Amino acid sequence: MNNKLKRFISSTVSYHDFLNAVNIAQELNCGIEISRFGRLADIEIDFEKNKKEYKAILADFDNEVTLHGFFSNLNIAAKDPLIAQASLKRYYQSLELAQEFDASLVVFHTCFNNLLKQKKYKEMFFLKNLEFFNDFIKNFENSGIMATLENVHESNPEFIRSIVAAVNSPNFGTTIDIGHCNLHSELSVTNWIKEYGIMLKHMHFHSNFKDEDSHSSLLKGDINIKDILLTLKEMHLYPKITFEIFDKDALYESIKYFNSLCDELEIPYE
Repeated sequence: MNNKLKRFISSTVSYHDFLNAVNIAQELNCGIEISRFGRLADIEIDFEKNKKEYKAILADFDNEVTLHGFFSNLNIAAKDPLIAQASLKRYYQSLELAQEFDASLVVFHTCFNNLLKQKKYKEMFFLKNLEFFNDFIKNFENSGIMATLENVHESNPEFIRSIVAAVNSPNFGTTIDIGHCNLHSELSVTNWIKEYGIMLKHMHFHSNFKDEDSHSSLLKGDINIKDILLTLKEMHLYPKITFEIFDKDALYESIKYFNSLCDELEIPYE
C-alpha cells in the first residue's frame, strides 16, 4: 500500500512539446501526466504517428506515467447518436494510449452540464454514465489501470461519488481538481476530500482567485494548500498529485512550496 504522495507534472507545461515536458519531469524527479495528446484538429490523421513518437520519448523515462483522457466537446450521454459514438471512440482511444504507455491511471471528465437544473437531465446523465462505466471499467480491471472521474463544473461531490459507488470497482475512483472546486463549488476542498474518503485516488493542484480557471501557481490564488495537505494526512489518504500548472516558473515555485509544506507537516512524498 502506498503511503506517500506521488508527484506528477502535467505535460501541458510545455503544451505540444512532449519531449521538453518529459525533460522537466525528469529534472524535478516527478512523474508525468500526458495531457493534450497531439493536436485535436489533427488527431484522426496523426493518432498512430503521435503514439509512436510519445512511446519513443517515454522509453528512457524512469518515473511513473498517468494520462488525462480526451474530454473536449465529448458527451457519452448525448442524445445525438453520432456525438455519443465519437465520444465513445475517444474514451476507448484514451484507454488504448494508457495501455501503450504503461500508465497507472487515466482521469476522465464527466462533461456534466451544471447549468441544466432539470431533474430528468441529471437522472438520464447518471444512468447513461453508469451503463457506460459498468462495461468500460472491465478493461481497466483487466489491464491493472486505475480510472478516475474529475470534477469540472460539478458544484458538489454527490454526482461523481454516486457513479463511482454504483460501479463499485477497485479500479474506479475519483480525482479532485482543487482549482475547479474553487471556481464552481461552495464547498471547500477539504469537504470534498472528506466526502470522497478512500475513493480519492488522484488530485490536480493549481490555484486561482475564483475569477477564471487560470491554472496558476499555488502561491497565486486563494486556495489553502496547507489545510488540504493536513486533511489528507489526518485521513491517511495518499492520492497521486499532478501539478496542472501551465507556466514553467509557476510550476517550479509551486513544487518548491508543496515540498516545503509536506516537510513542515511531516507528510512523506516522492
